[in-house]
Amino acid sequence: MSKLRSFVSAQWIVLALGASLAAQQTATLPPVCRTLPGNAAVSMPLRWSQGTLQVFVDSPLLPSGFVGHTITGLRLRRSTLPGDVAYPAMTRTVTVRGAFQGALAAEMIGSVTQNRPAGCQVLFGPAQVTVAATPAPGSTTTVGDEFVQIQFSTPLPVTAGTLFLEFETSDGPLQVEAGQWVDAVWFEDGADDGYVVPVGDGGCTSLSQPTRLSWTADHGPVHGTDAALRLTGAPAGGLAVAWVGLSPETRGPGAGYLGYGGSLTLIDPAMAGCHQWAPLDVLWFGTADGAGTFATTFAIPGTAPNGIRLAVQAGWVDLSRAVLPLSLSNGLQLVCNSAGVGNRCNSLFFPATVQSSPWAPFVGQMPVVILEYQ
Repeated sequence: MSKLRSFVSAQWIVLALGASLAAQQTATLPPVCRTLPGNAAVSMPLRWSQGTLQVFVDSPLLPSGFVGHTITGLRLRRSTLPGDVAYPAMTRTVTVRGAFQGALAAEMIGSVTQNRPAGCQVLFGPAQVTVAATPAPGSTTTVGDEFVQIQFSTPLPVTAGTLFLEFETSDGPLQVEAGQWVDAVWFEDGADDGYVVPVGDGGCTSLSQPTRLSWTADHGPVHGTDAALRLTGAPAGGLAVAWVGLSPETRGPGAGYLGYGGSLTLIDPAMAGCHQWAPLDVLWFGTADGAGTFATTFAIPGTAPNGIRLAVQAGWVDLSRAVLPLSLSNGLQLVCNSAGVGNRCNSLFFPATVQSSPWAPFVGQMPVVILEYQ
């Protein structure tokens, strides 16, 4: 072959590869988790050595204009709930099945075979999937590592209806690992009254325990109600501070804000591991009790529209820091009123080889799934 023909052939290969890569798209389900972590975790498909997880996802959670595309693979993320630890590498024998169906998520029942749609097909496996070790969530963690990545040997054409996915592990007998949790969401009984998730690890402290901020209200962040928060890890009787800000992810740096997850080393090089998660729109102070806990509330405006995002962060006055005398908590990201999930997803677990689950379907629950499609 002449050098010219070789050059032209190589150009066509590069163009073809570029077109293929350009056509590949991804979609995070549920969409609220594209930039936010889940608020729960599930055991399948890795924590259990043998069992089945079935998932229904209604069409409103799928991408716009999805019909006509083809799903070529999927990814699952690591959970980043406070206190999560590092997990070692592992291998599981996994089978993934899938289809589209007319039954809605709320119609899932307790039978493996009856939940499978008539057109259900094996998309992957059974084959071994090796998962790399993943570190513990850190001070900059927002969403977890995509630690399970599966390319389908049989791609799934997208048609109208509810997406059915099934993950089966077949390394019997059934054993349960200490960890290997998968990132997930759960709106218990499908009650979607807003969404609250932590980001960062609360490691910005001069004390031995983390400084953590948690949501304590018995409801989600709904307009016209009070957000209830608790800061732990402050010194007994110490001066505490909390603040809330609007649109933390999309708001650029400016007065009182270093940007989403901005490092405070810009202010003081000694503050490695300290990050800002909430703009300083409203600020207030209080005093920690004898256990180093500061409980506080703030009112969510009655006019807050569905889906508006707020962020909250807290800390305590730390005089051991010379430049900026603060130790800081993790951030809490709030999606007010509704995250758009509700009862549009459903999951069911079948331990080992049982065909009827010992549990009822978990309405409003699903692993966070990143679909790859063309």
